Amino acid sequence: MFAVRAIAIFGGVLLPLLAVAPARCFQARIEDHTDSKIEARENAATKPAKPVKPGKRTVWNLDGGVFFATDGHLPNGSCFRLQGQMIAPEFFEGLRRVDTDDGSSYLQRDKVVTEYPEQVQIVLHLLDYPCSPDLKDTIVRPPITREMMGTLRLNFYWKEGLHMAPVEDIRRIGASVRRIGSYATGAAAEELAPRFEWDYAFMVDSEKIPLAEDLVLVIEDPEHKICARVAARL
Repeated sequence: MFAVRAIAIFGGVLLPLLAVAPARCFQARIEDHTDSKIEARENAATKPAKPVKPGKRTVWNLDGGVFFATDGHLPNGSCFRLQGQMIAPEFFEGLRRVDTDDGSSYLQRDKVVTEYPEQVQIVLHLLDYPCSPDLKDTIVRPPITREMMGTLRLNFYWKEGLHMAPVEDIRRIGASVRRIGSYATGAAAEELAPRFEWDYAFMVDSEKIPLAEDLVLVIEDPEHKICARVAARL
């Protein structure tokens, strides 16, 4: 099943990236108790002998899309950081997720939204990254090369609960690669192996998909071992 839905992450002629690079922040969380307090006061007025404790309402701001990030590793010891963003023209503008004791709902300018738009765009940034933040770690890890990237496969799934279904329609619409600069100079710089960062953009079919489902991304090596897994979760 994986091979059927897999997409080669890197290959062919480089294309200009057709979307902005993923941002480095996450959605803001806003707690709002106003409506629940009003409801509690109304209930208390009708039933003074048994006041109702106000429920908690949490509002998540989804302006700008959905952001996600994770760390990954390859069998040869190389490591990377994967950051991404799910965007769609106008869809995420003003979109809010409201969590209450009764569950979650999605509102856009006071209108209830239950499904994704026809298509969403996934923008990915993959960076050759240290395996450990410990500065005392002196192990030299191999760099991620273009050839290695050409062997990796990216799988997309819609996830509802524990069930994951492969995405039916995916198109890569942009790709670029850049060499990461080094602070070393002179002979020391020449001895360092080149390291790179990659940007990709994909168009994903999302028509009639409930907003409660997550878009899961899985990167696999040629042996189908998982190198990284992350979810774009509303």
